[in-house]
Amino acid sequence: MSLARWIERGGKEVRAGRTTEFHVCAAPIGGGERLRTLLWDRAGAAVLTSATLQACGSFDLFMEEAGLKAWEGVHALSLPSPFDHAAQAELHLPRMRSHPLDAQAHTEEVAAMLPALLEAQAGSLVLFASARQMHQVAHALPEALREQILVQGSTSKRELLARHKARIDQGQRSVLFGLASLSEGVDLPGAYCTHLVVVKLPFAVPDDPVEQTRREWIEAQGRSAFHERSVPEVGIRLAQAVGRLLRTPEDHGRVTVLDPRLASTPWGRRLLAGLPPYRRVRGAAPGLPSDAATVDRSAA
Repeated sequence: MSLARWIERGGKEVRAGRTTEFHVCAAPIGGGERLRTLLWDRAGAAVLTSATLQACGSFDLFMEEAGLKAWEGVHALSLPSPFDHAAQAELHLPRMRSHPLDAQAHTEEVAAMLPALLEAQAGSLVLFASARQMHQVAHALPEALREQILVQGSTSKRELLARHKARIDQGQRSVLFGLASLSEGVDLPGAYCTHLVVVKLPFAVPDDPVEQTRREWIEAQGRSAFHERSVPEVGIRLAQAVGRLLRTPEDHGRVTVLDPRLASTPWGRRLLAGLPPYRRVRGAAPGLPSDAATVDRSAA
């Protein structure tokens, strides 16, 4: 079993004696082998279900992580959704002048676009990949819009959602600004969320030693950790985020992604293939002036 090994600085520090506590850590880079030994080889049968077992339309990442990729007798099945995605929602991919890796320019452009994007929406959820950008955008918005925004971290998650729902119930507009924890396990049916905005594709910050070792192991075999790990993992997170929009067959709304890489790169198009078949509008979004919006009906 391949292990990741690293040293962490502990919390104990005696300054007078200059004593610092360090922890020597080790962890397997994957749990598939242990699952295979302790569970799958002993199980008579098992049924595994989830809304996001697939990544970019494939079960490969899950099969590998669960230790099932080389196991005989495994059958993967994707069942149809009860939602009529093309009729219930639209996916908008506005043209962007900035690249997300140019943090300042992207933040400024997002702040300039949001007032028009959110103008007609009652309940909106805007998801950010970093707290820094979330707060920068919030501070850059017009005061009238800032008063309608609830920023994650200002209070507990439960209280934040309760305030949002109370505003909508009173006929007011409310906008949630959130991070990864609001992209999964959050139920906002009906008017509570009619517009979901993904500001930036949710790539993980590569600071976890186990994940770093896993990627080094993949690269050492002449394979691409970006295409085998990073892109599928983003695919799962993006699918979970987009899943906040439609919660019942009666819901309607739209998703707007403010990251041009989703439509302009080959790996971005892999991510698109793994999303629900919403009616796609490229080039413009409601509220933004443009004379070049195109509808991709093949996605419907």
